[in-house]
Amino acid sequence: MNTERDASMDWKNRKKMSLFLVGAFLLFFIISCSSAKNSQRGAFGEQYRRFMEKQRALAAAEEETLKKDSEMTAEGYERLGDSYLRQGNMYMALLQYGRVLCVDQNQPGIRYKMGRLFLHKGLAEEARREFEEVLKIDPRYALAYEGMGWSFFKMGEYGEAEKNLQQAIHLDHDLWQAHHLLGIVYDRQRQFDEAISEYKIALGLKPNAGMLLNNLGMSFLSIGNYEEAITSFTEALRLEPSNKKIQNNLGLALCKSGKYQEALEVFKKSGDEASAYNNLGCLYMMDGKYAEAIEAFEKALEVKPGFYIKAYENLKKAKSAYQAPSQ
Repeated sequence: MNTERDASMDWKNRKKMSLFLVGAFLLFFIISCSSAKNSQRGAFGEQYRRFMEKQRALAAAEEETLKKDSEMTAEGYERLGDSYLRQGNMYMALLQYGRVLCVDQNQPGIRYKMGRLFLHKGLAEEARREFEEVLKIDPRYALAYEGMGWSFFKMGEYGEAEKNLQQAIHLDHDLWQAHHLLGIVYDRQRQFDEAISEYKIALGLKPNAGMLLNNLGMSFLSIGNYEEAITSFTEALRLEPSNKKIQNNLGLALCKSGKYQEALEVFKKSGDEASAYNNLGCLYMMDGKYAEAIEAFEKALEVKPGFYIKAYENLKKAKSAYQAPSQ
């Protein structure tokens, strides 16, 4: 079962996967700002040129419409970057935003957009640097503090994340994502009451966010308030009825409150019947109800005989635990 909150991928692993992107972008930025006529780019520059050739070909028609005489304005490059961003083409969006900075480096909005793009690719350190540059230009740029919070969160530096998110909220109390992430930070620090408070504020600003309700439910679950957890997960499922993570979390809360049959029906909606009985058996086993766990695992195997390996392994564990006191 997967009962983890919606959280970021490990930033170090993501960073290793994306180093080429950063190197390629920085190379382009240096080349563009130093000399458009420099043909001696070196082996790596040639590698990058080939890498981007296809993207540039696809972009040529759109870029041509925004040109003014022989050069585009900073505003034109920004519009083109925004267009690529809407298309999901991060690479070309970054390049256009870089061209804006070649014209004028004191563009906090552009640096903020670049920081968000780096965050999207899991490059937390690079994102943090961009947000820092934003704050050098405009120390009251609330969204940059929110971005700093995300960056530090992805790096596992929860204290710094908390500090920056609080500053973002101080500058703009209506930043629902800052409240949401601050709630997640408090959850990670096991400050569940503070997390619940932040989630509720965020929901006041964004009432139809299913994962917000899911995270609120998980905080209630962590302090043993199962009925409130059930209410939160049920409301989250009303908004996202096919979300398997929320379905499993609701099943967990129902089991914790002793409503095993209701939990079984929820588990059936998030998977097949065999997996539902297996999930139920796992929760019975966690609660020390080994006889009930054995029955649930046997039911899973009855539904999928000889195939459901996980249920078979769990059945052996349950039988071993059930027999242990008498030995």
